[in-house]
Amino acid sequence: MVDQNTFMETVKSVSEIMKVAETPMSKEDILSFFKDMELSKEQENIVLEYLLTPHEEEAEGEGEQEDAEPELNEQQSQVFKMYLEELEGLPKYTRTEEIEMYNALLQGDESAIGKLSGCWLSKVLESAKGYLTPKLNIEDLVQEGNMALFISLQQLCGSGKCEDVEAVLRSAVEEGIMKYASEINGEMEAEEAMLAKVSLVHAAKKLLNEEMGKDPTIEQLADYTKMSVEELTDIFELLEETKKNSKNISKK
Repeated sequence: MVDQNTFMETVKSVSEIMKVAETPMSKEDILSFFKDMELSKEQENIVLEYLLTPHEEEAEGEGEQEDAEPELNEQQSQVFKMYLEELEGLPKYTRTEEIEMYNALLQGDESAIGKLSGCWLSKVLESAKGYLTPKLNIEDLVQEGNMALFISLQQLCGSGKCEDVEAVLRSAVEEGIMKYASEINGEMEAEEAMLAKVSLVHAAKKLLNEEMGKDPTIEQLADYTKMSVEELTDIFELLEETKKNSKNISKK
């Protein structure tokens, strides 16, 4: 059984590497990161399909999408359109066929993982739209939902019995998307809060300098801003580190 946390971290790491790689990575290069996980051929194909799926910058067409939600921006609308077009090309299954695939999955048929991943794409897309905000884009939300679905399908494969497969998969998709959305929103809120504090410290330092004719001590800044010396020290260290990184980048 593939460790879920290790697998997810590896997928995310490979995805980031692919974004900055000077040349496109081959399938062999991608799978080399997973060689210690002993993935089956079916699992390898799903990983490759996930990581090699075109991103929004590769989506073509500028036309309006009548099914797109009003809150989607232009880039998101293009990605939304791409997923809708992909949905149209997927095989359609009857309710009976879906149940048969669920049963096959529980009995250990790994080929059912790929079929059910496609079958569930529309459900993942609908769940992703529920978490869409200006800070998040539809592509990332759908990718997180699809990966959570893939992990859940892996865990169910060969498990033998499950009272409600759909409920388990739906819960996994929702949890995966919600966790990602919460992390991103939390990171952005933290960044915004830090920027606000930096602006406050900068303004306070300038004002006190004008009043005293010299730079204030960190204790005087702490008293003026009602922030602790420790917090101000962290801010100054962060600013100093940012300056160093900027200089290093400019030298390259």
